[in-house]
Amino acid sequence: MNKEKFGREDYLKYFDPVAFLKMYHSDIKGNQDEGDLMPWKMKNLHDVFAEGKLTGRRLLDIGTGPTIHSVISASNYCDTVYLSDFTPQNRETLRKWLDGSLQHSFKSFFQTSPSCREEELRKKICGILPIDLLLEEPLAPCYFPRFDMVTTSFCLDAVALDHVDYGLAAQKITNMLKIGGHLVVCGLHGSCGFKVGEHVFRSCHVSVEQVKDTWTRCGFDIVDWREQESDKTRRNTVSTFDGVFVMVAKRVR
Repeated sequence: MNKEKFGREDYLKYFDPVAFLKMYHSDIKGNQDEGDLMPWKMKNLHDVFAEGKLTGRRLLDIGTGPTIHSVISASNYCDTVYLSDFTPQNRETLRKWLDGSLQHSFKSFFQTSPSCREEELRKKICGILPIDLLLEEPLAPCYFPRFDMVTTSFCLDAVALDHVDYGLAAQKITNMLKIGGHLVVCGLHGSCGFKVGEHVFRSCHVSVEQVKDTWTRCGFDIVDWREQESDKTRRNTVSTFDGVFVMVAKRVR
């Protein structure tokens, strides 16, 4: 493997969406080296939305990557969905999925009537936006009213260098959400990096306490927290992390 990658230029040059999808999203089972991370994530994302407490007209997914799995459950509870990612290659992959030309299949991620549900999701997509959480205005040159719901999955882990950077990025996300709106974050704690093809990308190593403290300081009440520790008995050759979590928080100020 090549040396560890991190930062704008590395993602633009080395992040391969085809390799990423093959390694982590071949089906809903995910990568076996990571244990049941993907099935656990999909089940808990489904459950937090199925309770019916998270609704809104407009949803923004931050750092979507080249995959749509993170908005499948959320899309049932909003009218319109905006996807976003930093790299042009990921946004192009999403556009191919949207027009039906992407060779990769996400059908196993849909619980019932895959073709019907996938088409319903496509109809709700209103934009695939460039985003950079290191900028003062991450969505510039596009500007939007604050969203009713914001979701993000494994994005801050890749953007932040440390927990201070994590907090700065979290504040940018906060500014995109209405007061009273809900935020759903799926992330890793104790993460060090993940492999895409032959390249290793560094992740931000944050603790559960640092994550909760960050969002509380940003003006959120954490209303739901679900967590699973990694299987230490399993040899993980593609990523490192202590655990995975799904957090639901309401912006109160």
